[in-house]
Amino acid sequence: MRERERVVAIDLGCGKNKQQGTLGFDCRKEPGVNVLCDIEQPLPLKNDCADVIHLSHVMEHIQNLIPFMEELYRACKAGAVVKIVVPYYTSRGAFRDPTHVRYIAEDTFQYFEHPTDYGIRTDFRIETICYEMRKPFRYLPEFVRKRCRRHLWNVVENMQVTLRVRKP
Repeated sequence: MRERERVVAIDLGCGKNKQQGTLGFDCRKEPGVNVLCDIEQPLPLKNDCADVIHLSHVMEHIQNLIPFMEELYRACKAGAVVKIVVPYYTSRGAFRDPTHVRYIAEDTFQYFEHPTDYGIRTDFRIETICYEMRKPFRYLPEFVRKRCRRHLWNVVENMQVTLRVRKP
């Protein structure tokens, strides 16, 4: 009987809030950080090694998003899952932090779905997008929430996106 393969789960930019059961990567030494590195540089990971990557409130700080996403793709195995939490682009939280360098909408992830005219070398499939709605919007019917989300300011605080890695 073969020994079960170990799942490699990584929490990039974890700070002191590392996901349980993951290897924590961050540029600052905090409790729970296992690997000190600049996550905007090539990651100290082999090709095709990660099964799961968590990013919570990280992407909005990344200067060069395309090379960053290509690096995630390189490090992930085929079928790996990338779980992302970001402030929604129309939320107060997206604008108030002076260290944020970009705003992220659900459409942002479409650019990483498959090779594009932009020459981006990734092939992620968007599996789910969930919205952390503010009260009272979260109690409205879905079709009303969608319209509010698209046309009103500060309706959604955070967006949770799950991407699946597609590789040959």
